[in-house]
Amino acid sequence: MPPHVAHRVRWRNVAIECVLLLAVGYNFVLAVINAKVFTVRPAMTYVVEFALYGACFVLGLWSLDRKRAALVIGGLGFLVALVLLRFFLTWEFDPKFLRDALIPFAFLVLGCAYRGSVPQLCVRMTLVIALVAGFELAAPTTYGDVVNPKSYFVNARGFSASGFWNEDSNLFVSATRPGARNFLPSSNLPRASSVFIEPVTMGNYIIFFTAVLLAFRRWLSGWKQLLSIGLIGFLIVASDGRLAAGTCVLMAMLAPILRRVDQRLAFGLFLLVLFGGWLLVTAAGVQAYEDTTLGRIFFTVDSISRLSLPAWLGLDTDAAYRYFDSGIAYFIVSQSIFVVLAFLLAYSFLMFLPGTEGQLFKQLAIFAFALSLLVSNGYFSIKTAALWWFVCGWLWQGAPVLPSARRLWHARRLHAEPAT
Repeated sequence: MPPHVAHRVRWRNVAIECVLLLAVGYNFVLAVINAKVFTVRPAMTYVVEFALYGACFVLGLWSLDRKRAALVIGGLGFLVALVLLRFFLTWEFDPKFLRDALIPFAFLVLGCAYRGSVPQLCVRMTLVIALVAGFELAAPTTYGDVVNPKSYFVNARGFSASGFWNEDSNLFVSATRPGARNFLPSSNLPRASSVFIEPVTMGNYIIFFTAVLLAFRRWLSGWKQLLSIGLIGFLIVASDGRLAAGTCVLMAMLAPILRRVDQRLAFGLFLLVLFGGWLLVTAAGVQAYEDTTLGRIFFTVDSISRLSLPAWLGLDTDAAYRYFDSGIAYFIVSQSIFVVLAFLLAYSFLMFLPGTEGQLFKQLAIFAFALSLLVSNGYFSIKTAALWWFVCGWLWQGAPVLPSARRLWHARRLHAEPAT
């Protein structure tokens, strides 16, 4: 590659990494500004998000070949057509639902333009997240004063100050919840949230990084694999992520199987997970909602069985806000069953990710997404969804330039052997 071309690619990669990191951590930046500079209002968060989406398309759309560009533009056109149709039928428009649907397209095309190493990028990102989490655990009062998640979520996210039961803490409402921790119960430590400023997204990140490690572990040297495992363990304990820990264990157990399952069957895995949730609450005999994993799964099953026809068609806009603890109900009501089906078909049959690494990551992504839909709508957040779609885009477009793990291992071995 000519030096001037390599220089341009390197700086483009830096710009792409900055956009991705800002998508993951912009709430942290805004929270610090809110705590130390001026009050951040909801409108500012929307402006930052849509600026990020614009940056994704500016940096990434040009890198697509004709076929992939047609698929992305066609998907955006389908989305806009449904939004307009729903508007003319209901005379209501909620920008949040449009934003939810834009995230996959924006970060898919951003990932397509990236020419660096995603596994290496994720290790560096996780190390930074772990360092911030370590500081948060060591000095929770200082972290609360500098970041002040409580003030940020009240001013910029519409939370009520009365909902934060611990009046002496500036951390997020669930960071110092009543009752003992699941991990280190006698430590009296808060649930760390690092740059995410709330623990749930930290748990989602742990799941994402575990999927990256399972899919690309042979792309990393031995010490980086050990470092990654250690970071995952630390973040699980730091965030007290019981659901994250369980999901990581399930993914590790299923990885040898999913690596061999045809990726076109991703829609079947999605439906199988949802059906498994129904079987679980039925077998457990859960009959009412409570704020536990089984209680939330019951809420999902019960909500799906009670959806009205307008809700299935995406015409009951207000109903979506009743389903934050049921991601699949929120998905259907906010986008319509037509978008859900279109997503499953497009993901399964139109987005081919090359190699066993791509196949495994694609299956782990849909598995984690479906599992999360049973208990929350957290995967519609840019902080979580951006990462998954970025890696999918990197794999989707990068097929001609991605070396196999065997070739990488062989090259490292030859490099390590002394010259004769």
